[in-house]
Amino acid sequence: MKTATKTSKKPSAKTARKNAPKAKVTGDSKIAALEAIARFIIDEAAKQGATDCEVGISTGESVDTAVRLGVVEQLEGAQSRGVNFCAYVGQKSATTSTSDFRRPALRKLVKATIAMANASEADPFAGLPDKHHLAKHVPELGLYDPAIDAMPVEKKIQMAIDAEQAARRADMRITNSEGASFSNGGGITVYGNSRGFLGSYRGNWCSLNVGVVAQEGTEMQTNSWYSASRSLAGLESPESLGRTATARAVRQLGARKVKSQVVPVVFDQQMAARLLSQFVGAASGRSIDRKSSFLVGKLNEVVASKLVTIVDDPTMVGKLGSRPFDGEGLPLKRRTIVKEGVLETYLVDAYAARKLKCEPNSGSTGNLHLQAGTQTPEEIIASVKNGLYLTSVSGPGFNGVTGDYSLGASGIWIEDGKLTFPVSGITIASTIQEMFAGIIAVGNDLEFRSGTNSPTILIDKMTVAGE
Repeated sequence: MKTATKTSKKPSAKTARKNAPKAKVTGDSKIAALEAIARFIIDEAAKQGATDCEVGISTGESVDTAVRLGVVEQLEGAQSRGVNFCAYVGQKSATTSTSDFRRPALRKLVKATIAMANASEADPFAGLPDKHHLAKHVPELGLYDPAIDAMPVEKKIQMAIDAEQAARRADMRITNSEGASFSNGGGITVYGNSRGFLGSYRGNWCSLNVGVVAQEGTEMQTNSWYSASRSLAGLESPESLGRTATARAVRQLGARKVKSQVVPVVFDQQMAARLLSQFVGAASGRSIDRKSSFLVGKLNEVVASKLVTIVDDPTMVGKLGSRPFDGEGLPLKRRTIVKEGVLETYLVDAYAARKLKCEPNSGSTGNLHLQAGTQTPEEIIASVKNGLYLTSVSGPGFNGVTGDYSLGASGIWIEDGKLTFPVSGITIASTIQEMFAGIIAVGNDLEFRSGTNSPTILIDKMTVAGE
């Protein structure tokens, strides 16, 4: 497939407004007001000589509450708003931003940005997506829960207190707390451009977190657990959250090193999700264009085990990574990045698409996940005679250009298919290419806890450096 590199004829401001997709949230005065600002900026840019332009507007509110040992330590609220404006004069461009929504200030912003664009260097690949690539409608994805915004502060504090108390009661070895917190936030996003797109949506989220200190003798271990959701009802209960945080801290007591060896490594859900994010990040179209990725030239080639199917789906209703369009107005849809080990697509924004001569498909992800397998985590662990159950890593040790992978690690040692003793102060090493090729089991425990998620996985061999 090849991208049409010819610039689409720019529609008039009147035509752009007529053809713009309408947000599903109608009758909302705040959204309507922000859309009116976007239209004003687009019209003003055309009057002042921009050949193309785009504008993103966002407003947001957040509340953070934190407790420690039952005492409130933080209760803060914040509001934000901003306009990001990009003007094009031919293939020259400039971007500016402001938090001043008054019309005279916006006129000055447009004028200054166009002047900056005129003074900049031309880039033959710069520009908006062609009109036929833009989203035609804004789907409703269940991103807003009014119950979150209506929740009294007292209840937020109580949920944090309940989580901390549950954690401290779960085991006598919990001797201290790192605190618990309830946070929520949300707002409105509007994006429009001079090629006829104008879309908006409202979303919010909430999260609950607790951290504890476990002690046995002079040894102390800390750990935490969290839950985040687009809906209040979707949060894990404070009691369950607290018990999990405690279990994670207590299981690391008595940690020791092991001898250096090459063994299978089981990645828990969080570690597997982190690994997945690193792998897919190398599929960025801009990295491919710069030849700064180990996936250069690998399109339609085997890059992983047949057990590996990686999917990105920003259209899942009510999930944390969902949104109806991307930051360029491109439509979002479910796409398979790797199918049974074969790399099927790169993640390409409009700029990278022009350079790579392919169709843009959005350079960002949402609800990225490794498809679940059939084995339970317990079955995967039971299949390992001698190896590591990985629960934490530290350090930057990943090179996206070469794929080299080496990080500090901790977890639980597996002997004869059973978790036996905690380990820490070790390093795990391999290359990400060998790691994905060596995935020999995928768990059935996929959960959508964030924007990137994975079930438990088993990698056939990695170097564990210890004593």
